[in-house]
Amino acid sequence: MLPIESFETSNWEWLNQWLVEILAVYAAIISTYALYLVFRLTRPQVKVFLSTGRETGRDDQILTITALNKGRKPVTVTACGIILPDGQKITLPAGTGRLTRPPLPARLKEGQTCDGFFYLPDHLPTLLPYGQKVILQGFFRDAEKTDHISEPVHLELPRLPENVLVLTRPQRPE
Repeated sequence: MLPIESFETSNWEWLNQWLVEILAVYAAIISTYALYLVFRLTRPQVKVFLSTGRETGRDDQILTITALNKGRKPVTVTACGIILPDGQKITLPAGTGRLTRPPLPARLKEGQTCDGFFYLPDHLPTLLPYGQKVILQGFFRDAEKTDHISEPVHLELPRLPENVLVLTRPQRPE
């Protein structure tokens, strides 16, 4: 058995220093995670979906753009529309109440949705220059001017009668 006098506090300083360093790293990790959670809960969390009329039980000529508030904090959506293959945006006119439910701007509480309706025949002259098959995305803009974008949707545009011509813009040389 070892005598008690051999256990001096100076022999344990390295252990004490090591424990202090471990606790400091642990506290830094916990505080960073708590800050991340606070940030995530206070920012708008809007999930956007773009679906065809066939998927939603509507006319095949209508695309439905849906915004879902996934956050705990209410968010105001002010505009919605479609993103074309080249990145340009077609924004649905606000205030009519016919193209969105509820009318924009709309304040969405947790779990609430807002739908925008994009009628394809009204925009065929804009869409056909991109080809018969296009990739579109829907978007909603919130009050902070942040665009929330849906996943891309592959869409085949309706065919026009043979006697209808669509004028196309000349391509810019790059």
